[in-house]
Amino acid sequence: MRKSAIVAIVLAAALTLGGCASHPGAAAVVDGRTISTSTVDRATRELNELFTVDPRGVLTMLIVAPVYLDEASGLGIGKSREEARDYLADVAQVNDLDLDLDTVSDATLDILAFDMAVQEMRLLIDTEDLGERLRTRIDALDVEVNPRFGSFEGSVVSATTPEWIVQAP
Repeated sequence: MRKSAIVAIVLAAALTLGGCASHPGAAAVVDGRTISTSTVDRATRELNELFTVDPRGVLTMLIVAPVYLDEASGLGIGKSREEARDYLADVAQVNDLDLDLDTVSDATLDILAFDMAVQEMRLLIDTEDLGERLRTRIDALDVEVNPRFGSFEGSVVSATTPEWIVQAP
């Protein structure tokens, strides 16, 4: 009896920790597109030179950025990686930061482009309709998050505790 309980616990842990198991090294898989853990780690390091971010926030932005950038493009306010690189150059100059702009990752540039697009989206008149379109599209995403990062619920990657871990009272 004791041995079967241990096997059940190990199996439950393996299944829970096996999120993204078919995609080794994945922080998340979004509609079949893999976002690697190394991409999240690198973008977090790069962005922390400018702002304070955490890996869950970076992963959230990498999950939703394509939706926002697509909507922004449809509204005529899309942002490119080159525009993000120019913005980053301005920020570096104003803040006297020594950044090698040629080595900044595409993920970091995508997040900066996402941020730039969101700033412009906030200035639009009909933001309620836009917000509903964004929510609908994000809700329709097939998102599988590595349990190391948490779970994707309500457009955000949140920390979760697997149900097999008992919390102290």
